[in-house]
Amino acid sequence: MIFKGKKPNVVTYTTLLDGLCKNGELDKAQKLLHSMIKGGLQLTIVTYNILIDGLCKNGEIEKAKDLLQSIVSKGHEPNVVTYTALIHGLLKKGQIKQAEEVLHCMISKGHAPNVVTYTTLINGLCKNGEIEKAKDLLQSMVSKGHEPNVVTYNTLIDWLCKNGEIEKAKDLLQSMVSKGHEANVVTYTTLIDGLLKKGQIKEAEEVLHCMISKGNAPNVVTYTTLINGLCKNGEIEKAKDLLQSMVSKGHEPNVVTYNTLIDWLCKNGEIEKVKDLLQSMVSKGHEANVVTYTTLIDGLLKKGQIKEAEEVLHCMISKGHAPNVVTYTTLINGLCKNGEIEKAKDLLQSMVSKGHEPNVVTYNTLIDWLCKNGEIEKAKDLLQSMVSKGHEANVVTYTTLIDGLLKKGQIKEAEEVLHCMISKGNAPNVVTYTTLINGLRKNGEIEKARDLLQNMISKGHELDAVTYTTFIDGLLRKSQIKEAEEVLHCMISKGHGPNVVTYNTLINGMRKNGEIEKAKDLLQNMVSNVVTLLESPY
Repeated sequence: MIFKGKKPNVVTYTTLLDGLCKNGELDKAQKLLHSMIKGGLQLTIVTYNILIDGLCKNGEIEKAKDLLQSIVSKGHEPNVVTYTALIHGLLKKGQIKQAEEVLHCMISKGHAPNVVTYTTLINGLCKNGEIEKAKDLLQSMVSKGHEPNVVTYNTLIDWLCKNGEIEKAKDLLQSMVSKGHEANVVTYTTLIDGLLKKGQIKEAEEVLHCMISKGNAPNVVTYTTLINGLCKNGEIEKAKDLLQSMVSKGHEPNVVTYNTLIDWLCKNGEIEKVKDLLQSMVSKGHEANVVTYTTLIDGLLKKGQIKEAEEVLHCMISKGHAPNVVTYTTLINGLCKNGEIEKAKDLLQSMVSKGHEPNVVTYNTLIDWLCKNGEIEKAKDLLQSMVSKGHEANVVTYTTLIDGLLKKGQIKEAEEVLHCMISKGNAPNVVTYTTLINGLRKNGEIEKARDLLQNMISKGHELDAVTYTTFIDGLLRKSQIKEAEEVLHCMISKGHGPNVVTYNTLINGMRKNGEIEKAKDLLQNMVSNVVTLLESPY
């Protein structure tokens, strides 16, 4: 452009700035802005807004604030777009109070928030668990004469559905329609998804018929949502029929639709039907992708069909689909499950040699199986190899190794791993502590387990029913009935009601220790709390 005698203007530079921000190249974007200012270009708030928005989306809030202060000092007036971008960035960081302060600031400066500002706030509040605040904000928005649009309503309906508040989502939909806003395909699809997640298949189908009667044709997302929801509720045959109905009505499924049904058929062990569906998909001009092949590989390995899984791997490569880290991790896990740990180790080496980088999940998978197989030294070697390649072990890695060591009776080594993980900044979680307590219990180290439990409580670690039940079991095995009862009372006082596993542990323990009356009392107590127990997640 310069060589043709035309100097780039502010519009050209602003377009370039926008492209850099969209590509996440914020450093280059900031340098470009400085060169624009240095070159004497007369910038408007539009140019600055692009960079402020880019910084906020990238989580660089402080830099966005600094830039805002800088432009104000230069005499530029921020507008509603500026403030909305900043509000969005703050909410992404969970800074609700600061976002609300920006809202009040913009209003005080005479900038009325628009529908985008309100929708941004409603979405951000919901993401941060403040659904009630979001509902209040919608009412406040309306009372102040700001008209929500279908996107605003859809945003809140979506979060109500995600939160399981289906009736409130329905009420909001009715309110929206009564105010003259027409629900669209997104509204109905969102509600269908929410209903299916609650197992309300009939109601979801009614919403589908309602949307069609209102002239809203379901799209590929609607159908895929329905297919997934039906499968989740055990209605795989209905899902297959729906796919056929979708095609017969001229709606074209995409690879995600096919992958959804293929995934559920694999989970259901219907591998032959998966192969038929895959052939049908390809015959209709849809190309299988890495997700399709990985799903099929997983299904085959779960059926113990290793050779067939390897054939699918070779097929996907021959079709130009390079396996990704999920494919390799799936294969490694499946091979190990089928007792082919050596093959899995070879596959990890092959993966690396072909330039595919394993992640911590890949390493954790193989470390777990080595530990389960009692190959602790090999698990340690793999951990060292993983770290040497720049991968950081996480709480799952260390907990897995601790479990393996305790199963081999290597208590001292397990404690060393615990201290190592803490020194590396990996705080043990409830699973780590439960693993330790269980391992110490099984190795007869009940006093050490007691000390660990007390240490956890004193440091404010949140225990769960599994942790308490594990320790109670250890005490009863040592005939320490009084101590087991004390732990039970402690558990209840901390808000953890005993679940069915806790009761079974206590009843069996009391019975084995000759405390038949106590066992009977516990059984009666368990029966009286049957509703609570049925609702227990354990």
